[in-house]
Amino acid sequence: MKDFLNVKTLRVALYAGIFVVSSLLFFDWEVLAAQEAQTAQAALAVQAKVDNGAPNLALTASAQGTNAPAALTPAVPSKFSQTAGSLITVDTPLYTLKIDPKGGDIVFASLKNYQQGLQNSQPFVLLNTDSNSLYYIVQSGLVTSDKNIPSSIPFTSDQKVYTLTGTQPLEVNLTWRSPSNVLVTKTYTFYPNQYTLNVNYALKNQGAEPLTTRFYGELSRMPPNEPSAFWNSYTNYVGAAISYPDNHYQKITFANMVSAPLNQTAASGWVAMLQHYFITAWIPAGHEAITQFSSTSNNVYSIGMANASITIPSGQSANTGATLYLGPAIAEQLGVVAPYLDKTVDYGWLWFISELIFQVMQWVHHYVGNWGVAIILVTVLIKLMFYPLSAKSFRSMARMRELQPKIAELRKKFGDDRQKLGTATMELYRKEKVNPLGGCLPMLVQIPVFIALYWVIMESVELRQAPFFGWIHDLSAKDPYFILPVLMGLSMFVQQRLSPKPPDPMQAKLMMALPIVFTVMFLTFPSGLVLYWFVNNCLSVLQQWWVTRQTLKQDGFKKLSEHPSKWHGK
Repeated sequence: MKDFLNVKTLRVALYAGIFVVSSLLFFDWEVLAAQEAQTAQAALAVQAKVDNGAPNLALTASAQGTNAPAALTPAVPSKFSQTAGSLITVDTPLYTLKIDPKGGDIVFASLKNYQQGLQNSQPFVLLNTDSNSLYYIVQSGLVTSDKNIPSSIPFTSDQKVYTLTGTQPLEVNLTWRSPSNVLVTKTYTFYPNQYTLNVNYALKNQGAEPLTTRFYGELSRMPPNEPSAFWNSYTNYVGAAISYPDNHYQKITFANMVSAPLNQTAASGWVAMLQHYFITAWIPAGHEAITQFSSTSNNVYSIGMANASITIPSGQSANTGATLYLGPAIAEQLGVVAPYLDKTVDYGWLWFISELIFQVMQWVHHYVGNWGVAIILVTVLIKLMFYPLSAKSFRSMARMRELQPKIAELRKKFGDDRQKLGTATMELYRKEKVNPLGGCLPMLVQIPVFIALYWVIMESVELRQAPFFGWIHDLSAKDPYFILPVLMGLSMFVQQRLSPKPPDPMQAKLMMALPIVFTVMFLTFPSGLVLYWFVNNCLSVLQQWWVTRQTLKQDGFKKLSEHPSKWHGK
């Protein structure tokens, strides 16, 4: 066998593999951020091709997908379409909403349990119509066969301020009567301690002609314009997502909406607009077929759904509507709201590991009350779970260390004849019953755990602005003083000193540089992830010291304290 089978070379390759994987993730984040920044320009470039008309949903759409809706293109006001005094305010224990009577759309929402930032204790603003900072609204309406019913109905309400108190739901009724004598009542129903609310249209056709109509719900927003920066290089998905029987979770990016607008009918499903930690979603009230669609206009990207058409004979009444979720992306709550909606908490391709890690972390947090402590204890549990595997690895490394003098003699004996050197080295391993690959497996196991935990920390809103101790006030953000990354780098250096020194000078220099490279790379990582890596390294150092000491005693070697040169691989 050739030199690359030497376990020290393999260790270098594994460290380099971690560096490559992490670098790929780093550059992938940069690419995603750049794509998001370019989306607005792409939309403007094709804007001339997009319809600028009012909502135009075909009233004859059916479960077979015929006559699906044309693109909806909402108008985008530069400021609130109406003065603040004309908006309807709804205050609940969880959020504050503002409803525009014209159309009955939700044009503002702030979440009381989530603040803007560590330096800004104001409630987090999710929805707003100020296009100078953020345009993001929730729209709903009717498309009807009656030309006397406008696309934005001028509703009226009994009050301008509604407050949800106690345990009973709160109903906000918006009413309007058309010139053709159709009474339209749009009702928002809010529930205590829930981020879900119902939107219902009650239609009483007192006119002479039958009325055919469809309900549609739409989520419209501008893309974020936050620039990419070195100190904030990682990004999370911002865009739309849909679910239907053939695909339980499908992302619809802003670029997709430009290049291939969505237009399909599904037997069931939902549509959602996602951003880091928060989500809005329309879920149909029943199990009837719906139409899912997307559109772009004036740098606004929309995802929506429409119920099947209904016909109301003269003198009859009917109801149509949907459920709206508006709030944090908490998986256990989303799973109750609609099937597969919890998949919007996207842990990536290692989701099955991430979900398990988060469930354990959540269970530990229930008892300790600190997410940083939960991360430390989960790290300890992971090390205990893989202890037999790691112990086997460290025993192999200890025996490999004792073979270094013999391997050095073989190198001197065979010189540049790599084939003979490889054969003699493998024969030595066989004779001493040492597996040169025995030290690799724990490192390979650690990589997916590392990636899975990264997504847990980045995607779980429970860890948003979660403090640890001292200077760490947000485990989902980088260490403001870079203390944890430096400690992590020092722990890597100590761990490196406990390992045998590679005989190849080039490999030795590479190994010496790795702690510095990783420290610089981890400067921008979430502090919760750096905390995990630091604790994991410290536990590995203790375990390696203990297992190596016991292994050398069992094999009849002298105590490590009597052989400091061998301990440091010199």
